[in-house]
Amino acid sequence: MKREKMGKAIPKVKFSIASIEKIMPMIHFFLNPEEKQWDWSNSIYKKYPKLKKKLKNIKDKTKRREIECKFFKNKFFSDKSLLEKKRLDFQREWNKINDKIMIALSEIIEQQWTENDKSMKARISLNPICPRYIKQRTFDLYYKSPFKEMKGTAIHEILHFIYFKKWKIVFPKTKEKEFDAPYLVWQLSEMVPGIVLNDERIQKVLRYNFKSYKIYHEFKINNKPLLSYLQNFYDKRVGFNDFLRKSWKFVNEHKKEINSL
Repeated sequence: MKREKMGKAIPKVKFSIASIEKIMPMIHFFLNPEEKQWDWSNSIYKKYPKLKKKLKNIKDKTKRREIECKFFKNKFFSDKSLLEKKRLDFQREWNKINDKIMIALSEIIEQQWTENDKSMKARISLNPICPRYIKQRTFDLYYKSPFKEMKGTAIHEILHFIYFKKWKIVFPKTKEKEFDAPYLVWQLSEMVPGIVLNDERIQKVLRYNFKSYKIYHEFKINNKPLLSYLQNFYDKRVGFNDFLRKSWKFVNEHKKEINSL
């Protein structure tokens, strides 16, 4: 897809600072998983070991929430100048590759960006887990990550936006709630980045080793790595629709094993 065909629809990403009010519900959710939910808490504790000590042996959720809020409020105000500097500096860095990345993603997914996509929001955040919000075209980036890692994460999250545009065309009966955990549609969407984003068209813009979640890299089906099947579908695809259909058929055939992860 040529740049001129995309016209003014090339999305632009504007970076801001994620407020405490915006990030705390998700941080609390990640720190306090319910039964059968993925446990992301160690990803936060790794960056904030003092918080882990403060929450140790605290079972009451109300008390835990109070401790979490106080901790991150203090962190937000102590690091506010760093957050602002990272926002300004990374906006400049991202602007250098924005258009090339958007065009490459559009070519790979074989899906045009539209006027509805032209404005995306990214928030520089205290949260080391970087959630994305499909409807709002918004995603978060951890403020202490190196620039190259932030670029990789941003591309990963932007991929989800155009990927699910394509998905809704190929599988129009999918409910939007399935775009999030723990649904199989979501799981496949998190397997795909380690394959699609290592396409040479992305690598020409940013030389980076994109990965899917570690659990998917390590998981095997019939003694073969799970992602090797999807890589084969991608390498032999007859268009991106073909890749999606074959990948979806495969994960559905093995959903019992995948859902056990």
